[in-house]
Amino acid sequence: MAKKVDNEKGFLVIEVSAAELSAKAGGYGICDYCNTPAEKGYYIAVLNQWYCPKCYDEFCKRAKYYQKDTGTEKRNYEFYSKLLGV
Repeated sequence: MAKKVDNEKGFLVIEVSAAELSAKAGGYGICDYCNTPAEKGYYIAVLNQWYCPKCYDEFCKRAKYYQKDTGTEKRNYEFYSKLLGV
């Protein structure tokens, strides 16, 4: 079942399995960063992308939160959290 995950930088993120993502939102559970299939991953609202666990960890280490992206991030998160039942 999809769930919100917290991270130290404050990004809005949903952990979701590839099967649930496929069933509710379409797609194939392929990481938008490295193109590798994964059984579970993370929808990163500010990017509007789904990352495998390895790429999500790397994203969390290198990404910087920009306040100007808040509106887009919230809009994306609200859409997918409702779709995925978070």
